Formats: sequence, C-alpha cells, structure tokens
Amino acid sequence: MFMFEGFSVGDFAALLIFVVGWVGYEVLSARASRTGSNTSAHMNKWRGRWMRTAVTRDNRIGDLQIIRTLTGNSAFLASTAIFVTAGIAAVIGSADRVIEILNGYEFLTETTRNRFGLKLAFIAFVFVNAFFRLAWSMRLHSNAAVVLGAIPQPADIEDREKAEAQAAVAAELCNLAAKHYQAGTHAYYFGFAACAWFAHPVALVVAGLWVVAILYRREFLSRANAALGGFKD
Repeated sequence: MFMFEGFSVGDFAALLIFVVGWVGYEVLSARASRTGSNTSAHMNKWRGRWMRTAVTRDNRIGDLQIIRTLTGNSAFLASTAIFVTAGIAAVIGSADRVIEILNGYEFLTETTRNRFGLKLAFIAFVFVNAFFRLAWSMRLHSNAAVVLGAIPQPADIEDREKAEAQAAVAAELCNLAAKHYQAGTHAYYFGFAACAWFAHPVALVVAGLWVVAILYRREFLSRANAALGGFKD
C-alpha cells in the first residue's frame, strides 16, 4: 500500500465517482442501443438498411469504400492512442522535473512521485483501453467487408433469403464495430478529462461529469439523433 501514500480520501472518492460515471454511461448507452432511443440505436437500423440495399447492387465498390473509410477512422485513433501512451511513458521518465514544476503552482494540489506516477498510469490505462477497442473495431469492419464480398451479384442470387441473411450478418458486424469505435472515442473523452486530476480531485469529478453531460446530450438530445430517428420505413 506504500504506492498510495500521499493519496487523500478525496483522491479515492474522486476516482471512484469518475469511474462509476464512465462505466455507468457506457451501460446506459448500451441499453439504449437495444431499446432504440439513442443515436447508436438509430444508426444500427440504418446499417441494416444499407446492407439490404447492397444486396441489390451490381457494383459494391462504393459499399466497400465506406467500410474502408470507417476502418481508417478507427486506425487513426488507435495509432494516436499509441502515441499518447508513449508520451505518457516519456513524462514518467522525467517525473522529478515535472513534479517540481507542478508543485511550483500554488493553485494546484501538491503532488509526490508516487501520486504523480499513479495518475499517469491511470490515464495510460484509459488510452490503452481505447487502443484495444479501436483495434477490434478495425478487425470487425474488415470481417464485414469479407462477408459483404461473399454475397453473390444480384443476377447470380438463387436464394434471396440466404443473401439477405448474409447481409444481416455484415450489418451486425458493422454494428459491433461501431459499438467498439464509440467506446474507444468515449475513452478519449474521459482520458482527457482525467488530466484534470493533476489540478485537484474535485476538478476530476467536475471534468468527468461534464463529459457525461456532453455525451448524453449528443447521443440522446441532439438534432442529429432526432433526424436519424425521424425516418420511418
């Protein structure tokens, strides 16, 4: 327990509130995705429509290009997460100098080597989590492209129901890829919010709740969500 020397009750309480807020929002978002009340749920339906339409197209290069673009988005953020983690490792290597600078500001909470290192380790964990989520999203999009490529051309389809079932598999893979992509981007939000912990435990709580409020508004109360949900088959 010597590692936690210098950590106050406020630090532990703030970290607990931050993690509960993050995990709680992910659970809320996942549940809403199943009940159809947020942007993710509406996009799941749109991906289903996309793949059903792709079955009727002779040329599916455009569909594969869309999947390629989505894969590229995940790849960019995954590689950036690696750079962020590497940057954190570099800061750990010069911790003494950084601690001296931080402790020179009276409005920041005084820190120690262990306290500073554990805070950096937590932020690194957040971005490592983002990397794994985004990397899996890339893999799922690649799998969806393979499944889409396996669907026969419209003129060669002998069993329409089988072709639509294959399209449903591709849509589900894209939905899962989007789920992990979203979780990865959320990790970015919370990772940057966690930097407020260097200022004060209360700042960590405020930053975490601010991120939750932003994500909730964009996913449940935004005009984009209303537009996506306003279309009826």
